[in-house]
Amino acid sequence: MPEGRPTIATSDGRLSLAIGGLVQFDVGGYFQNPNPNTQFPHLNDGVNLRRGRVYFVGKFDDFRVNITPDFGGSPDGAPTLFEANLNYVGLKPVTATVGYFHPFVSLDDATFPGNDLFLERASIINIERSVAAGIQRASLGANAATEDYFASAYLTGPLFGAQGPRLLNGEQVGVIGRLAARPYHDENTNLHAEFSGQVAFHPNVDANGTPGVSRTTLTLADFPELRIDFNPLVSTGPLSARSANVYGGALGASWRNFLLQGEYYQISLNQSKLPGVPSPRLGFNGGYVEGGWVITGEPIPYDVTRAAWARPKIDHPFSLEDGGIGAWELAARYSTVSLDSNVVPGVPQSITGGIYGGQQQTAALALSWYPNDWLRFMLQFQYVDVSKLNSAGTVQIGQRFETLAARAQATW
Repeated sequence: MPEGRPTIATSDGRLSLAIGGLVQFDVGGYFQNPNPNTQFPHLNDGVNLRRGRVYFVGKFDDFRVNITPDFGGSPDGAPTLFEANLNYVGLKPVTATVGYFHPFVSLDDATFPGNDLFLERASIINIERSVAAGIQRASLGANAATEDYFASAYLTGPLFGAQGPRLLNGEQVGVIGRLAARPYHDENTNLHAEFSGQVAFHPNVDANGTPGVSRTTLTLADFPELRIDFNPLVSTGPLSARSANVYGGALGASWRNFLLQGEYYQISLNQSKLPGVPSPRLGFNGGYVEGGWVITGEPIPYDVTRAAWARPKIDHPFSLEDGGIGAWELAARYSTVSLDSNVVPGVPQSITGGIYGGQQQTAALALSWYPNDWLRFMLQFQYVDVSKLNSAGTVQIGQRFETLAARAQATW
């Protein structure tokens, strides 16, 4: 059971099958004081199986097969496929991949979800990676990972299940790339810098859609960095688009049991509208900065296979008999995202061709307890400020509120 993962292997080690898992169960609520114009005045309190993944990893010589069903989700209740891909690792340090995959396109995106400092990634990360990357993405490409750098490039297609009952005449095609480096690292210190970019040449082509209206669309949206209620408070709605691109980067540093990182991304979208309808080029942006402190002193490791930080390894697992208390970690984050573009307050979107998608700012604190290397419990508080005008640009429909949520996690 290497690293706690049940594994069956032949005596010569050429063939093996390992089974892993990630279970995250969340409970939380929203403390609102809505006004008559608030767009979502009754956000839902409740529970959600955020992730319920079972990892099947098969190996034969230099070939790897990953198949991962997911019984969680946003919301839960509809089991789906997280990944199904074939990999070749015979050209060290390169890993070539084809299939449904999660091609890493930013620092927070590359962080394993069981290792994140918070319940969810910052909103700008979920939004930017949705353009041509993200989970369940059809991908063909490769990455190279060493102690000093990580480089990747992929040709990407649609998400798993895109070709549904509403048939497509063409599926999305895009390219993504990421280059990350550790310019300095030693036993106690890691410095990280990276740049990434994406281009979606065209979105999915809806056979039943109207050209210039709904034939090719992209939607940029996210929930307020918590997956209990599923109303996107900031959203562009479906945008009739010809193409879109994303570029940005990250900086990060860790020293022993302290971590500080931040990212910024810019999204540009070329609209496809009917003749005579305003269609300016749209621009959206956002970023975050966050920090973590392992109070009990365990160092925060760096995962070179992802070029991202991992969760601490526990020095003294919790035990009533031996007096171990596990590890405790405190984290803080400020994030912001703007999905407003080419709009003037008081002037309708229909005149400017712009978008009142909303601006969201979130301040968060999180406390995590790791009883051992496989379990984690987290408590998170957020203050959320959403500023959003209606499509006429005349009425404020956003709101300010707080959230309180907790997670129980097991991973192996």
